[in-house]
Amino acid sequence: MSTQQPLGSMSVLHPNLDLGRPLQAVKEAGAAFIPHALSEPFREELQREIQDGPFERLPDQIGPVRQEADLFVITDAMTAYPTLTRLRAAFVTRLRQDSPQLTGLTRWWPNEAYVQRYEPGALGVSPHLDSKRFAALVAIFTTQGSARFALCQTRAGEIIQEWETSPGSLALLRGPGLLNTEDQRPFHTVSGPAAGRRFSITFRMNQKRR
Repeated sequence: MSTQQPLGSMSVLHPNLDLGRPLQAVKEAGAAFIPHALSEPFREELQREIQDGPFERLPDQIGPVRQEADLFVITDAMTAYPTLTRLRAAFVTRLRQDSPQLTGLTRWWPNEAYVQRYEPGALGVSPHLDSKRFAALVAIFTTQGSARFALCQTRAGEIIQEWETSPGSLALLRGPGLLNTEDQRPFHTVSGPAAGRRFSITFRMNQKRR
C-alpha cells in the first residue's frame, strides 16, 4: 500500500524557515543562502515532477560566460507543473510575510521558472550577472545534488563568499528594482556537481513578460 502523502496536505516550506534575516543579507550584500528551505517530502515530490522534463543543452558559451548544463523553462501560469506552482505561491506568500517593508518585493511575482540539470564533473556556470530584465529577486532552489555556489567580486571570479548547495537549499540574489536600485546585481558562479546529478529551480520575474 502506498504511504505517499497527498500533495495538497504536504507542507511546502521547511518548518523553521524564516526569510527575514536572509532578505536583509540580500539587501546589504547582494546574496544569501538558506541550507534548509523546503520540507523533505515536498522536495522529493518536486524532484519527481521536474526530473524527466524536456531538457535541452545550453550553449557552451554566451559572450564571456562559459557553462555546461541542461535547461527547460516554465512560464506564466505553470499549470502543467502543479507541485512547482504550489512552491511559487507558498514562497511568495512567505516573502511578503517575512519582509513586508522591503521595497520591490511587494510586486514580485515570478513568471518564469528555469529548471536546470548539471551532470557530474560539468563546468557549471562561470562568474556572471543575471539579466537586467529579471526584477528585484532571483531565487534558486536545489532539488537534488550539491555544488559550490559563490558570490564574486567581479567577472574574474574573486570569491567574496561561498556555500555548498544541498537538496532543499535556497540561494537568493538581488535584482534591479530591489530597494529602488537600478542595478546592484551580484556576480556569482556555480560549479558542476562532484558526484551525481544536480537539479535546480530558479524563479525569476521577467519584466518583459508583464
